[in-house]
Amino acid sequence: MIARHLALLVPAVAVLAFAGCDTRKKAAAEPQTAAPSASSATVRELENQNAALQSQLDEARKRLEESKSGDLASDIRTISGGDIEGFERTAAGGVALPDDFAFAKGSASLNDAGEKAVARLAARLNDGENAGSAITVVGHTDSSPVSRPATKEKFGDNWGLSAARSAAVVRALEKNNIDPRRLHGGFRGEHQPRIAVAASDKGSKHEDDHAANRRVEIYLAK
Repeated sequence: MIARHLALLVPAVAVLAFAGCDTRKKAAAEPQTAAPSASSATVRELENQNAALQSQLDEARKRLEESKSGDLASDIRTISGGDIEGFERTAAGGVALPDDFAFAKGSASLNDAGEKAVARLAARLNDGENAGSAITVVGHTDSSPVSRPATKEKFGDNWGLSAARSAAVVRALEKNNIDPRRLHGGFRGEHQPRIAVAASDKGSKHEDDHAANRRVEIYLAK
């Protein structure tokens, strides 16, 4: 009797096993519905991240182009209090110290007139609404290459000369009680002229243009 029951159960077990196997095959063959949803969410997230990165890249490129063109207008404010003896106002709202007034030819040491002018500027920068703002000091040269042997040996080229003159003004401002944490020095060599004039354009006709390009500019940050 037991043998008979076992004989009847074997085919049933076999059918169930076959059915289970067939069910697994069908499940494997059926498309997964959850995975595409998760994948789509990941793609959307990556697209959003890419858009954000592209926006940041575009902004960085914009700032780089502004830096190359020397456009400081969006970052500075006018130094208040009227004109300062020894300085000229710039179109962007800063002041320019003419090199021919403040430095001997080929030198990066302020002369007596330059020292006194910077002392007057320091007093202004520590006064009223000017006080506390960051200060940017930028050296510039004309387009004539450094040629005197002594100047060339000391500064190398116009980059070096403009950097040294900027540093001289920074040190003089610090000596006249400007907090050094407010100071930032920069230099542009011949590459941001006030007036476009070639190095080959010489003589009295162009001397004023060359002279206008030799300066140290000072700006206050907003």
